[in-house]
This record gives sequence, structure tokens and C-alpha cells, in this order.
Amino acid sequence: MMMKHRTELQERDFRRKEVPMRKALVVTVMVGLVGFAVFATSAWDYYLQLLAEKAKAEGGVIFTYAMPETWANYGEIFGYFREKYGITQHDIDMGSSVVLARMTEEKASKNDIADLRAPLAKVLASRGLTSDYRCSCWDAWPENQHGVDPETGSVWQAAYWGTIGFLVNTDLVNPVPRSWKDLLNPAYKGLIEYLDPRATGTGVSTIEAASLAMSGDPYNYKAGVDFFKKLHDMGLVGSVDPLVTVAKFQRGETGILINFDYNLLKWKEDNPQIPSVVIIPEDGTISSGYAVVMAKNAVHPWTARLFLEYLLCGEGQILYAKAYVHPMNPTVKLPREILEKFPPAEAYESAVFTDYDKEAAIVSELQDYYSKAIGGG
Repeated sequence: MMMKHRTELQERDFRRKEVPMRKALVVTVMVGLVGFAVFATSAWDYYLQLLAEKAKAEGGVIFTYAMPETWANYGEIFGYFREKYGITQHDIDMGSSVVLARMTEEKASKNDIADLRAPLAKVLASRGLTSDYRCSCWDAWPENQHGVDPETGSVWQAAYWGTIGFLVNTDLVNPVPRSWKDLLNPAYKGLIEYLDPRATGTGVSTIEAASLAMSGDPYNYKAGVDFFKKLHDMGLVGSVDPLVTVAKFQRGETGILINFDYNLLKWKEDNPQIPSVVIIPEDGTISSGYAVVMAKNAVHPWTARLFLEYLLCGEGQILYAKAYVHPMNPTVKLPREILEKFPPAEAYESAVFTDYDKEAAIVSELQDYYSKAIGGG
């Protein structure tokens, strides 16, 4: 007990000294063909070493929810994490709503880390189901992209963000839709694919984006659901998916795939045999942050801390961007060769960033209205 108490004091003492030091620290992240080089102070290296040693004693595994290798470049992110620290990921894929329900039922005791929509991460924090651990780059975070619940002390932070768009197979789809309203074309019969808003946060953002285009208000969810009902009634929807997938698009079963831009751009890059284009709808769309949180009763708490530092304060943010995911940490500088891979800034002029509190207030009603209007499960 005394050794455990001493170690905890040592970490707390380090972190009190480390925060102001970190503010003054300029971290340069260089990305090249040989990999990554992160230059930091000896104190920062010491802290990571401390976490790595504690994590090693936990068995070299990390349990995650909703972080499959096909989403947000997690395959490469966890691959580098394994190479660097010898820690292997075990993931169970699920949508954000399922993450919330499962972690609530399990009292946040069966996983270490989870990826979910920021509004639902805030709900987890309000229930005291996320850790109170703040990563070393906490103070650099945009103010409205992290928080501490005033009642429970649990924290949440958005790790990255993206914008809803279309991936269009130009062999199957003519003309290419440039807006939501353009989707109302009988020529697109059975070609549209999107994620179910009852099971996934991406599906919720999809409805909000359509609501913005139809009514000027992303939280006027009936406008968005009614729009999608029209697509269904016209026979234009080929698939509504409970989990993220690109398989039907790859097989040519669908030709207009709706998702966040980072997934669409990566799928386009990974499938050069399919002539395709990524469209940010010009009549309005949603940009939204996704949170990565540590479970309150994490199975491997030191491993979880180490992963958060890796993901949020250094290499992880660069690896997000390498696969078109917009990193949330403003202190991480992206190399020009990565920045040039993103669409131009003007492509995002139609996008509005999610108000997490407004979304949280309407998401249950949105899902219920969708079930009544469209159904299907």
C-alpha cells in the first residue's frame, strides 16, 4: 500500500510541475518515410516511461469499444502503439448509442477506452462513468471540445472531427450529386447507403446535416428524417447499416455512400480501382467531434492513460491526419504533405459545427421519429 501511495504521489507531483512546462514547450512532430520522431523534454519522456512501465505490468493488452481498424485510421494507430509499447488492442465494434448503453450497464468496468460521439461522451461523464484523468495536453484543447462534469468530476474530450459528405462512384452515378437535394434523382435507384441513426452517431449527424439543408436548422430533425423517408419511398436507398462498412460500395452494390469525410477520403484512396469523388454537399452539412474517453473502472487503467497520451498529445493526432481525420489538438503541426491531401478549405464553407448540448437534447426524439417514419428494425 505504501509503495502504491508513493507512486500515486509521484505522478501527481510530476503532473503539477508538468502542466506549466507543457504550455511553454514547443513540440515538433516530424513525419517521414521512416516514421515518427517526437522531440520533448526529459520530464515528458520520463512520464511516458513511467506510464509504459505501469502498463507493461497490466499484461500488454487494451480493451476498446467502437475503435475498429476501418474507422479513423485506428488500424494504423493501434499498430504503431503495439510496435512502440508492445500492447495489443482487443476491440468490440459498435455504434455510439450502444457504447453509451453498454458502458452504463457494465458500470464502465469491462473496457479501457471507447470512441463515441462527443454529446454521448458528455452523458457518460455526467453518470460518472469516465475517468477523471486529464492528459498532459488538456490545457491546449479548444474550450468547447472537452470538459469536466461538475457533479461527478469525470472528464471527456473530443479527439478528432469530421464533416458529413458523399463518396460517389462515378461509373455508377451520373450526374454526380453536389447537394442533398440532388439526391432526389430517380436515376439513383438503390444506390444510396447511409448509417442507421438509431445505432450510430454518424447516422445522427447524417440526419442533422440533411435537416440543415432542408430547413436551415440541424436540430429540426423532422426535416431531415422526412427527407430520408422521401429517398426511401422513391426506392433510392440501397442500404441502411448498423455499423460502418464500405463492402457494398466496393462490390458496386451501392454508389453513393454517406459518411464522415475522413472515412470517405480514406476509402477513396484505398480503392483506386473504383473511379470516385468525395463531395461536401453545398447546401449544408455538419462537422462534429468524436470523443475518446477512458472508462471510470478501466480494466487496464495505466495502459489506458498511456494510450490517451499517445493518441491526444503526439503521434496519434498525426496518424489521424495521415488518414484524413481532422485532429483536435491545435498544438500539433501537420506537415505540408499531409495538409495537401485534405480538400481545400472552401469546400467546407457549407458546414456548421455541432452544438453538443442541442444535439443531446433532441437525439432520442430523432431516433424515435426515424423509427416511426422509416422503421426497418
